[in-house]
Amino acid sequence: MAAIIFLVENHTEAANMNPLYLSGFGVALRVDGSRLIVKDGFLEPDSTQHEYVMQPRRMPHDSVVIDGQTGSVSIAAIKWLMRHGVPLFILDYNGTLLSSTLPKEPVNGPLTIAQVETYQDSARRFYIAKKIIEAKTQRSCEVLEWLAQRYGNSGYEADLKSELNRLTECNELRRLLMVEGRIADIYWRYLENILPQKLGFLSRMHESHQMNASDPVNALLNYGYAILESECRKALNTVGLEPTVGFLHETRQARYPLVYDLIEPYRWLVDTTIIECLEYERFTKKDFYRLDNYVLRLRPEAVKKLLVVLQLRFNSPTRYKAKLYGWDVVIRLKAQELANYLLDKRNELDFTNPNPTSGRNDCEAVRSRILSLTVAEAKQLGIRKSTLWDLQQRAKSNRPLEIYSPVRKKLGRLH
Repeated sequence: MAAIIFLVENHTEAANMNPLYLSGFGVALRVDGSRLIVKDGFLEPDSTQHEYVMQPRRMPHDSVVIDGQTGSVSIAAIKWLMRHGVPLFILDYNGTLLSSTLPKEPVNGPLTIAQVETYQDSARRFYIAKKIIEAKTQRSCEVLEWLAQRYGNSGYEADLKSELNRLTECNELRRLLMVEGRIADIYWRYLENILPQKLGFLSRMHESHQMNASDPVNALLNYGYAILESECRKALNTVGLEPTVGFLHETRQARYPLVYDLIEPYRWLVDTTIIECLEYERFTKKDFYRLDNYVLRLRPEAVKKLLVVLQLRFNSPTRYKAKLYGWDVVIRLKAQELANYLLDKRNELDFTNPNPTSGRNDCEAVRSRILSLTVAEAKQLGIRKSTLWDLQQRAKSNRPLEIYSPVRKKLGRLH
């Protein structure tokens, strides 16, 4: 069956998401002269410690993420990172973002005043909140359509259409949040039906699963959302927006409501990445271990594997205003657009654009042609024998056929 694939490109000029992930016991960051010395930790007694040396003004990473059990970060190391514009994020034991140290944000008194005044203006606050929910809902519907092409409809269409009608009629924040909650329930109920039961996934609509995952799927989602949260925090910090004053999430109920507001239109980046990882069985139960309180954690090598595919997703290009940007850059642009709206430098907001690039590369014709492709023909196209074997094995299976950009271009010569 044909399937819409959220395409993953391998490069884009505007993308730069490239976190340095550190884990285990004995993580350390210190400064020697002008160089940053970074020591990775380890979890197994016979594991090898890794040490990195970062030269000044040549930092190859745009953030540092620590998921360590023990270790130290010197004040000099924090200063080094901040002066190079590199934020530091620390994950909690359950994969959620525990703490962040961000470079100094731009000083913008008028923006802060405008942000608070907009929060107090019920009409303008509702406008922003609705734009956020509209974008999140549109992406959720697209993900459901993408999945329905492979797994079939599950009777959610009627309920979803009803809630979408209610969304257009909403005129107050309380009702908006109720509709958003029902759409999220429909979304996750469908995913519960298709995600692998062998990984023990039962639900996302429960706080204990979200914050303290007891199954691998929720553990993966927690780590993915933590990375998305770090990208949103960086974006708001770059613009100079105050993260504690949001428009959708209540200030009294969340520490950084504006961060969580900005996350909503881009949750699909994490969701589609995790779904594809599960479909291709990139993670098994061996990639996880359980703590004494029954919370599930990813092993360091599994987190690094997840970061690689998330980096590909966040860095995949999309066309926006006649230019190609990575999604990490798009998030920053949207934060700037929000700031401009608050300052009355623009009249409207739109979090739905740009749209994710999607396309069909899983059709039966492509499968059939790959299966009939000879080694000699593949060689003429520049496809290695090992790559051809891998493609043909996947074409024989019922799984969606994932073809990355370089190979897809070569296969395009077949038509």
